[in-house]
Amino acid sequence: MRPILFYIGDTPIYPFFLTIMVGALIATFVAARMARKAGLSPVAIIDMGIIAMILSVIGSRVFHILFEYPMYYWEHPMRVFDFLAGGFVSLGAYIFSAAGWFCYFRRKQLPILPYFDLIVRVVPVVMFFVRLGCLLTGCCYGRPTDFFFHLVFKPGSTAYYFHQDTPLHASQVYAMACSIVIFVVLQRLYHRRKFHGQVLAVYLMCAGVTRFLFEFTRGDVDRGVYLPEIFPPYGISTGQIVMLLFFGVGVWLYRTGRRRYPLHG
Repeated sequence: MRPILFYIGDTPIYPFFLTIMVGALIATFVAARMARKAGLSPVAIIDMGIIAMILSVIGSRVFHILFEYPMYYWEHPMRVFDFLAGGFVSLGAYIFSAAGWFCYFRRKQLPILPYFDLIVRVVPVVMFFVRLGCLLTGCCYGRPTDFFFHLVFKPGSTAYYFHQDTPLHASQVYAMACSIVIFVVLQRLYHRRKFHGQVLAVYLMCAGVTRFLFEFTRGDVDRGVYLPEIFPPYGISTGQIVMLLFFGVGVWLYRTGRRRYPLHG
């Protein structure tokens, strides 16, 4: 865990922004090469990467403000622009990016589902690097545990501020492992897919199930936790609610795409 990776002069370089940038660049480069092989436009993929980089910052910030600390920003609105203080929610990045891509393809009059099928093949790469940034920063930490595989965070990390010298579930590592599994599944599926939208649908279902489950190990209640009386003992989080929507959309898209968007014919 390294809340500050290194310094350039007197300027600290934080791991979260750096790992996301690296992940986004790798994903965009790989997807552009995949597009060329698949007969799709690499330029469109690069455009998608640029759109995602911009809207991810905006979307993740908006979700943090709305669902985690709305009163903190209401009291002092200029805090919204204090990006170095942290405060980003990955779900907002995914949702804003997807909305931006949808508008882009409508404007360019390009087929949406073939490009989405391709781009989600590399989304797990970004997910992996996002959670690597969380691990190095010590955010998105797990609940206290006596499980043999756990993490103990060092001073300077977000987790240490709340749980000093306490074994915590390795939630970030669980998420990274899920990203690797989903990545492998999507690569194998892409070349065997039967209809447009199949890879996207499977990604939504896989992401929905895996994140819904490992969210139960999360200990950062500031992400938004609701209804503990209905879902004891921890309640249900904002992320789990969104993941239920992801899974539902994935199921709908799979059933619809199989009938309406066959790959051949």
